[in-house]
Amino acid sequence: MASAEAPAKTEAAQSPEIANAPPANTPKPSLPTLHHLNNSQCQRILWLLEELGTEYNLVTYERTKPAHRAPPELSKIHPLGKSPILVTADDHPIVESSAIITYLLTTYDKSGQFAATDPLHDIELTSFAGSSFGPLNATQLLVELLAHNTPWPIVYITRAIKSQVEKIFTKEEYRKFMSYLENELGEKDWFNGDRLGRCDVMLSWPLDTIAQRRWVDFQKDYPKLGAWRKRIEDREAWKRGLERGNGYDLNF
Repeated sequence: MASAEAPAKTEAAQSPEIANAPPANTPKPSLPTLHHLNNSQCQRILWLLEELGTEYNLVTYERTKPAHRAPPELSKIHPLGKSPILVTADDHPIVESSAIITYLLTTYDKSGQFAATDPLHDIELTSFAGSSFGPLNATQLLVELLAHNTPWPIVYITRAIKSQVEKIFTKEEYRKFMSYLENELGEKDWFNGDRLGRCDVMLSWPLDTIAQRRWVDFQKDYPKLGAWRKRIEDREAWKRGLERGNGYDLNF
């Protein structure tokens, strides 16, 4: 389906566009609206919307510079001021990726195309993507940014802190987490089995962060996870999501 042209990139919110619908100058009030931040986990929500094929309004935002934070305009949509935010067709804002993904699948996947093949396993992996991977990635990112952005001569201290955190914590945790997922995926195409599911969408963000920032070597150590990521990138809905978004570079 046709889509309005992507809005120009500024640090403020951009005019809404209608995705999966003919171009329009104003958002349709009967559709959900995704408030999308560039280079963020919101990309997986944009991807899922494209997979579902439902119409939606899209409002894009740019991270601030040089801090790479969400702009203050997002606080007008939800007090947490972060993305993703999905405003439902009846004007209810939802935050947290797992809540948004669950809402979208419950509301718009009427045919069960992405239904869980093993509901308990789906819940476990969906929780693991946020509750376990989230703090680990946040810790690694924090020490990495500290070591990269601290001025001389304090940089020697932050580099030493980064080295020690990796040595006593993150390196081993990544080995454990990634080995667990490699074994969980096994010979299946998807964590959900023979079809894409909620847990696959949830896991895409933490694994994209790890891959883009090169915290592990997928090709050498986790080839099944690397092949899983390639299957995602080859999907037409993923490609459309990238085109309609405003950037997905996680090496900020």
